[in-house]
Amino acid sequence: MSEQLASPHETYERLINEASDARRKRSLEALNQVCQLLHERGSSDFTYKSIINLGQDRGLPIPGEKSIVNATGAHYRELIQSWKLISVPSKESKVSTASDWIEMIDDPVLRLSVTLLAKELRAIKSKIARQEKASGAPIYLGALEGEGQSIPLQLKLNDAELAALKAAIDPQVLSQLGFSFGSRGEVMDAKGRKIYKPGFRDAVEKILSLQVK
Repeated sequence: MSEQLASPHETYERLINEASDARRKRSLEALNQVCQLLHERGSSDFTYKSIINLGQDRGLPIPGEKSIVNATGAHYRELIQSWKLISVPSKESKVSTASDWIEMIDDPVLRLSVTLLAKELRAIKSKIARQEKASGAPIYLGALEGEGQSIPLQLKLNDAELAALKAAIDPQVLSQLGFSFGSRGEVMDAKGRKIYKPGFRDAVEKILSLQVK
């Protein structure tokens, strides 16, 4: 019972002191460093695959999955579990879970590209929200039904923001990331899971159509 209540730092110190050789100490140190980083990021993904990938990306002497899951890897599993127990997502962190799938991308270069694209999209959405709030009036995209008149949108995006939006709906870019468009403009991954909701492509196209160079 006391071990279950021990903090990850206490568990780590105990396991380090119990380690019988330098190699095991180095592996425990690398595992602890990676798990602490995941915890600081607010991630709840403490799967062995994610931990090993992150450790390898950082050049740490992380133990392999076989070393973790076999009979002699109980100390590794205990340390991982101690970090996992304190990293259960809270209600405040639920907003960020929509992008947790990015951390699961194996290729570090691809993962960085997707992270940067997602960051650009969040920045653009935030800017639109601020400008809409400042105007004090609703923003309509497109034309008034039956009148054939467009409502002007007081929004000016810079070149980087425009490039990010264009890339977000470029089929070739999405294909390189393993994504594609569904029949209703939603973005889906290779397994058919929705990354962005239906209407995403149409919304971005409408925003781009209102940009005057």
